[in-house]
Amino acid sequence: MIPRGSEAIRHLVTRIAQDLIPKAGDAYTATDLGYFTVLMGMIAQDYDRAAEVFVAEHAALAPIFIAAAAHLDDEDLAARIAAALALEAPSLRVHDLADRSDITMRLLIDVHAEVEAAAADGAEWARGVDSAIWRFLETHVTSHAYDVAL
Repeated sequence: MIPRGSEAIRHLVTRIAQDLIPKAGDAYTATDLGYFTVLMGMIAQDYDRAAEVFVAEHAALAPIFIAAAAHLDDEDLAARIAAALALEAPSLRVHDLADRSDITMRLLIDVHAEVEAAAADGAEWARGVDSAIWRFLETHVTSHAYDVAL
């Protein structure tokens, strides 16, 4: 196992940038290697943060789903919310956490549509939940952003 995988990937990126790109036979190959280093840097960032982001986002969605479920008339959606809240990833492997995240993010789309419809109908509770969803989405975008220089 490579416990510091993101560091190992960054070392590979440095090696490509310092040793291989200068020796590239043409501009096309040098550019390709440059793009590889950018992609590898993004992979290193995901390696380092993926589990934390998936676990934190699941925890952040729970109060949003609970608040929405308390007011929704759609029994099917309420049941899906209850199932998502009870869903435990079988392990801390990124694949398992990503599978759970896929389920909760798809559910969030449906919940958000219902919340926005309720807000449009004047439901006071829906405004707070809608604001919480938008705050979550802002955090989601930030936590999934890459720090890359192109």
